Amino acid sequence: MGSYVIILVIVVFLMLKEKEIRPSRLWITPALFAYLTFSSMTGNTLTAGSFFLYSICLLVGLAIGAWRGKLDKVRIHPVTGKATSQGSIAGVILFIVVMLLRVLAGSRGAHHTFLSLSTALLFIPLGSVIARRYFIYLKYKQLLGQRS
Repeated sequence: MGSYVIILVIVVFLMLKEKEIRPSRLWITPALFAYLTFSSMTGNTLTAGSFFLYSICLLVGLAIGAWRGKLDKVRIHPVTGKATSQGSIAGVILFIVVMLLRVLAGSRGAHHTFLSLSTALLFIPLGSVIARRYFIYLKYKQLLGQRS
């Protein structure tokens, strides 16, 4: 559990830090999350119920990501002149809650129901990352359109 806390602190720090937007790299994190999510599904049997649960969690994640993406600040940095984004406190809190739910569900045991729920909860951050990156990209394009 101690390693989760350390990683969580690092992630929170990185989420609140203002960083340059590089559109060519916006797809990397969603691709890594997709790989991690789908690789965690190996060994799980895909039933209609688990597929429904995965779909619901993905939709919840997309909604959370859209909300987080709308909360992010995207601006032209006054010193460097480059487009930057910065996460919000509300977005960070949402991320922490989702990750804690995932850890709690995973620690409850190896029963099939808990494994299915634990895997399904991975679809929430996946959807969140995808939607958040999409909204950052839209804000970036709008910001560049205003500068021209």
